[in-house]
Amino acid sequence: MNKLQEYIKNRGQEQIAKDLEVSKHAVNSWYYGQRQPTVKQAKKIMLLTSKALTWEDIYGPVEEEEAAC
Repeated sequence: MNKLQEYIKNRGQEQIAKDLEVSKHAVNSWYYGQRQPTVKQAKKIMLLTSKALTWEDIYGPVEEEEAAC
């Protein structure tokens, strides 16, 4: 489980959806890895968590992308 999934699990999908002004379905899709937050949503997540979650926590480590190329 990555940090974004842990955060969603601990805070609750409904509360995060309300805080970020997105649908619960959107948060659910982030939790299950079907979609990723937009850049704007990721910035809100970082602010909401007082930067406890970083870009890599939301989108994954850069090394994973390099290995895929």
